[in-house]
Amino acid sequence: MTATNILLIMADQFRYDAIGAHGNPAIRTPGLDRLVDSGTTFSRAYTESPVCVPARACLLTGRLPHQTGVVDNHTPLAAGTATFARDLTAAGYLTQAIGKMHFEPVRADHGFTDMALSEEIPARLADDDYLSELVDAGYGHVLEPHDVRHELYYSPQPSQLPEQLTTTAWTGRKTVEFIGARAAEPEQPWFCFTSFIKPHPPFDPPSPWYLDYDPLDMPDPVRSAAELEQADYHHAAQHRVKWTRPDESLDRIRTMRAYYYACVSFVDAQINAILDELDRHGMRENTLVVFTADHGEYLGDHWAFGKRGFHDAAARIPLVLSQPGSVPCGRTTDALVGLTDVAPTCLAAAGLRDTAVAADGTDLAPLARGEVSRLRDLHYGQYQENEQGLYFVTDGTYKYVYSAASHREQLFLVGSAHDDTVDLAADPAHATALARLRAAIVERYWADGYLAPLDGSAWRHWPPPPLPHPPDDRDAAGRGRQYPHWSTVGPHRRGGVQ
Repeated sequence: MTATNILLIMADQFRYDAIGAHGNPAIRTPGLDRLVDSGTTFSRAYTESPVCVPARACLLTGRLPHQTGVVDNHTPLAAGTATFARDLTAAGYLTQAIGKMHFEPVRADHGFTDMALSEEIPARLADDDYLSELVDAGYGHVLEPHDVRHELYYSPQPSQLPEQLTTTAWTGRKTVEFIGARAAEPEQPWFCFTSFIKPHPPFDPPSPWYLDYDPLDMPDPVRSAAELEQADYHHAAQHRVKWTRPDESLDRIRTMRAYYYACVSFVDAQINAILDELDRHGMRENTLVVFTADHGEYLGDHWAFGKRGFHDAAARIPLVLSQPGSVPCGRTTDALVGLTDVAPTCLAAAGLRDTAVAADGTDLAPLARGEVSRLRDLHYGQYQENEQGLYFVTDGTYKYVYSAASHREQLFLVGSAHDDTVDLAADPAHATALARLRAAIVERYWADGYLAPLDGSAWRHWPPPPLPHPPDDRDAAGRGRQYPHWSTVGPHRRGGVQ
């Protein structure tokens, strides 16, 4: 029996509702619609941590943030950590990473046989395969090849590069080339993790893609007046470092959304080409395709931008499994799932049971096939810890969030008409649900020996953290912004907004 190949596709900062087949009539995603139609959609998938590095740690290890120890973008996954890529490699799979991995150090392989990297913040030239090819194409002079960050971070902008030289096109092309090469050696099973940087900001679709969406056709942000007066610490901190304001004009937000949608459609075109390549080589039925995201993007919803929160805009992610003949087509389940389920799903698809990975997650295939109705009663999440900790649990009916920085609990009805704009934490009618979910997450942390956020059966109170200083790119002499070219910087990635 031929071993199953596995293609895991991730798009960074990709909202659940940024797929036409997920019920959004304003966006065009024929490639992802095709994937949804040919597979099973998990409509209640939540990231376990709404930032890049912890989310990817959850995906690779199958473990929750408090288990991996990776709770923010500045804490890398420890070298030698058990990952499902390492298990697949040990089982004889060729394991390939393409695109953004966000590892530190940059070339930490975490079990992959080979890596073709295009990282979000330009690194040393020798560490970034995409940049090397950009130099060869005569575009080594472009200082910010993924477009202007700092004060223009959330300003919609056309790409400085032609379409075929963008990181999005490069990541798609490398994946197509990998599949073509594997078709020539069908006896070797493979796993490919393709990770697109976009639609992560800057929202910079190339020409002619940036003309695809009219800002006047974009949906307005979901928000209420009450939310503006009760912004969480993390939202206020993001505004300080991302050059945004909670009261950005609707015109600017609509333009952001138009350019974000254009970035999504450009990524979608690469996914369509990847699926075409699998079809061309007759590999679709023998390849499990998984599409997901590390987290979403607020895009002005709840008066916020970026991620770092557990509203659906930032924490609800797409998760689709597709393998014709093995995974039901056109099926949707609202069972609670997340990124920790990806590792056990891929390992089970490869037929591996005795693995180094000891996942908190569970194989999604039985759920996709309708053999079980749910995998869990509760799903957990976390961003940062101690005085900046943000903790999350949902039972599929309610979502509970505790912010240590703001000393505040929030409670939302899942899937309500209010779209997370109505906080029920102070409503006596929902007090029982609030207490039950608070107790559930506290009990989970006690059971796992993770006691830092707790004071007995209650949350520990920390002094409120200060807001970060606004960005200042001036050097010590005050001479203005200094951005050394990526071909001259040291072995570690330069600092920057993430």
